[in-house]
This record gives sequence, C-alpha cells and structure tokens, in this order.
Amino acid sequence: MARFRRMSRAAKIAAVAGMTAACLTVLPGTSAVAKPANASGAVLIANGLWSDRILCAGPNDDSVWLQKITYGNPYCQWIQIGDNGHFMLYNAAKNKVMAYEGGNEGPVVMENLTFPTPNQQAFSLGGREGWGANALQSFLDSGQNVDAKESGSDAPRTNEPVHTRGWRHGHQMELTWNMVSVS
Repeated sequence: MARFRRMSRAAKIAAVAGMTAACLTVLPGTSAVAKPANASGAVLIANGLWSDRILCAGPNDDSVWLQKITYGNPYCQWIQIGDNGHFMLYNAAKNKVMAYEGGNEGPVVMENLTFPTPNQQAFSLGGREGWGANALQSFLDSGQNVDAKESGSDAPRTNEPVHTRGWRHGHQMELTWNMVSVS
C-alpha cells in the first residue's frame, strides 16, 4: 500500500496554479478563473450593501470574517478556481478553501482542499441584481447565501464569523457580493 506525504504549501499552490492552467486549456472559450487585472488572479469579495466590507479568512481560526476593506491583507485575498456557476475560493495565506458544511444559517469556514472537491467546498454566483451584485451561494445548498448581516440586527457583522442565510428571509442586498480585482 502506497503512503502519501503531506504536500508542502508551495506544492499546494503549484497544484492550484496547475489546475487553473488546465481548466483554461481545456475550456479555451471560457475562463476558469475570474479575470482580474493583475497577474496573481487575486480578488477581494466585497459586499453588495456595505461595499467597504470584504470577506477574510481568520488568521487564528478556521472562520470567515467580514472586515473593513484592506487591499494588503493576504487573508482577504481569494483566488476563484472555476467558472461563476461552480467554483472554489482559495486563500493562499491560509492555504485553504472556503466551505459551507450545511444547515440553515450554517457557518462559512476554511477547510483543506479535498480532491475530488466536495460540494461543500464549492460556490456559485446567482444572477446580477439591480444594485449590481450577485448572491454568493453554496453549491451544496443554493438556498443558502453568504450573509454579511449581523444576527439579530441590520448592521454588518463585526462580532461573529460569517454564516449563510436564505434569500427569502428579510433583506437581500447583504446577501450579494462583488469580486474586486486586487491591483
């Protein structure tokens, strides 16, 4: 029986880059990765209601947090792997992908990338809304959208990690997001 060694961070980053290149080669008419202006492909994920708030991987835990926009923070930079209908969000600083493990209003967390990639590690973008942003939906349950609103208030999350929420529950703008190129 063959034994597998843990991949180094550099090897994982190279694997992600290789997957991205393979997707671009296999699907020449479409982009497998968001096309930002810079060479790294990194994006910030800005909220549709609070455009000064972005999603960030927790540097000290596996939670995802909403923070004020910061261009230089590597925990707030994401690489989208796949097209807008089915993609993973990889954070190189954390060396993990964003995931939603299920349940109504469940937490959004960071996990080690698994192959084949399970649906809990995948997301999709809903249609573009009139205010110019898209729902960020779990691929595991497209009824659950990444939510920027603090539980029990109409303010942005500041004291708790990010969770999901169904589109049908109350406000909707805080359930929408924009991918912003890191320049």
